Amino acid sequence: MNSLFRKRNKGKYSPKVQTRSISNKELSELIEQLQKNADQVEKNIVDTEAKMQSDLARLQEGGQPEHRDVALQKVSDSEKLLYVLEADAAIAKHMKHPQGDMITEDIRQLKERVANLRGKHKQIYDLAVKEVNPQVNWAALVEEKLDKLSSQTFGTDLPLVDQQVEQHNIFHNEVKAIGPHLAKDGGKEQSSELQAKYQKLLAASQARQQHLSSLRDSLRHQRGQLPARLQYDWSDRNLDYPSRRRQYENFINRNLEAKEERINKLHSEGDQLLAAEHPGRNSIEAHMEAVHADWKEYLNLLICEESHLKYMEDYHQFHKDVKDAQELLRKVDSDLNQKYSPDFKDRYQIELLLRELDDQEKALDKYEHVVRGLQKRGQQVVPLKYRRETPLKPIPVEALCDFEGDQGVISRGYSYTLQRNNGESWDLMDSAGNKLTAPAVCFMIPPTDPEALALADSLGSQYQSVRQKAASSQSALQQRHEVLKAENPGDASDLQGRQLLAGLDKVASDLDRQEKAITGILRPPLEQGRAVQDSAERAKDLKNITNELLRIEPEKARSTAECEVFLQALPGSGSAPLLRTRVEDTNRRYERLVQLLDSAGLKGQVGIPTPDPCPQGQRCQPPGEDLRQGLGGLRAAGRPCLGTVSQGMCCRPWGLEVHFGGCVPCKGTLQRNAEAKPLALPRPRLTTPQGERPQALGAVLPRLRELRP
Repeated sequence: MNSLFRKRNKGKYSPKVQTRSISNKELSELIEQLQKNADQVEKNIVDTEAKMQSDLARLQEGGQPEHRDVALQKVSDSEKLLYVLEADAAIAKHMKHPQGDMITEDIRQLKERVANLRGKHKQIYDLAVKEVNPQVNWAALVEEKLDKLSSQTFGTDLPLVDQQVEQHNIFHNEVKAIGPHLAKDGGKEQSSELQAKYQKLLAASQARQQHLSSLRDSLRHQRGQLPARLQYDWSDRNLDYPSRRRQYENFINRNLEAKEERINKLHSEGDQLLAAEHPGRNSIEAHMEAVHADWKEYLNLLICEESHLKYMEDYHQFHKDVKDAQELLRKVDSDLNQKYSPDFKDRYQIELLLRELDDQEKALDKYEHVVRGLQKRGQQVVPLKYRRETPLKPIPVEALCDFEGDQGVISRGYSYTLQRNNGESWDLMDSAGNKLTAPAVCFMIPPTDPEALALADSLGSQYQSVRQKAASSQSALQQRHEVLKAENPGDASDLQGRQLLAGLDKVASDLDRQEKAITGILRPPLEQGRAVQDSAERAKDLKNITNELLRIEPEKARSTAECEVFLQALPGSGSAPLLRTRVEDTNRRYERLVQLLDSAGLKGQVGIPTPDPCPQGQRCQPPGEDLRQGLGGLRAAGRPCLGTVSQGMCCRPWGLEVHFGGCVPCKGTLQRNAEAKPLALPRPRLTTPQGERPQALGAVLPRLRELRP
């Protein structure tokens, strides 16, 4: 024994047991003496075994033992030391030494080894006494050994077979020790007959030794540990199920097939032993059946685990989706209360709110299928809550796998009634009224879940309430809009200004959405354990936002350019101050987004697209320059085109046109042409007070100039 326990402070051992509580120093001394005595017992065992093995070899060779008395004395000394050790260990345990239980267990093992040593001493040296006794009847001894050997059986489990192996090794050594003495007993004819019986005994003993060894190897490797899945919590309170899913998938993908191959190999080895007519046939067959039952139960538990993981994932995903839907509807409801009120708003603001509300109505129409889907899913949610508590009344459960228990057989797919929830096991009753007890993991509680149904119904009511509020808000806004139209019909410039403001508002809304997306990506810290992957995912998301910003930029540039044209043409319009402010705000929003993406490491990838190089001999000019010249009625006859314009605006001999979506080379020259076609800028149209569609901006501007003072 290398170390019975960790040593404490050194000191002298005092064997006196005090009635009072001993001090820490005395306890330390006691532990040190315990270690010393335990080491001495260990040394005695090793020395005695060596001496006894040496004497056994001498006896087998026909010699006399030399260490009989010394070995017996060491066994006796060890037994005395064990008596002292047991008393000291009791004191240490009483004083609550942290290793008290371990000390007691080690001393128990030492005591067991010394007892076995005394038994071996009797077997070895009693045989030696018989050998030196001239009256030994060797023929009768051989017959006795043959009878004993023929009556031996084979154990059915590994501990019993291990014990049989150890016992037979001693028996076989005794058989081998008889051989050298047989020739000394009787005449030649009697000696020949005795030798034949002895050879039969020796061969039978060797065969049993081999059979026990092969049986032990078979039992040692066939049966495995069943997975520790009976204690897992499959109720709604367990939120660690994702890690359990990862463990399960890892085992299925990496270990299950290899384990199945090992089981098949061990079955094949068992079949080979049976084919070779192994005398332990009954033990081998029984154990193979047990291995098969273990493997079947193992697979059944995997089936149950797969099912429970799905139920937990569906349960928690449903609750998460319902929570998200409720939060979204609450936000919409809040917007309807605060944003879509007609109070203190002018005609333009109400028109903008009506357009937004129309989009909101369409979004709510599409969201209806989400609500209905959640209501349908709520009917399939498993009531996991009942797995951690006994229901108020018996409820039906369904078996997920086959299970053979002491009280009967559970069949997969059959229904049973849960009488009592004992945690890891459930008390059940089958359809015939028989009471059973089985592991809880083998069962599921079918839908429906009352809490899930209540959540789904609440979500449906919340959705209908929001729809009704949206319709009510839209009606109030429309009524207010009609009143404002009747009070102030407005002129063409106001209508056109509102159109331009609507375009800017749409661009501003898109930019706000992208800014929130960027902030949502950059603000949270990287996930622990997957920082590289999380960083790559965020870079990909930022790249998508970059592409979206590139898509928004042409519309932003077009809208701001049209507003600039309007402001230059009609600086005194009623909507001009607000329009000018919105243009500046839109440009600031866009620049802020570019800076955010630059700070995120995407500098140079976002911005206004650079136009294609101008054709040779031509030079480029700022965007919108030709447009502004056209509004002034200036056309420089015969002057070459100054090049391409960023947003595709170029001059043609038949007038000015605007092409959105990219730069194109100019194919004409600027001319002074009083009859050239007016500028055409397609814009969203609003219904006029008279129910007619307003003209495009290019057609309205000449009239606006005439109306200017």
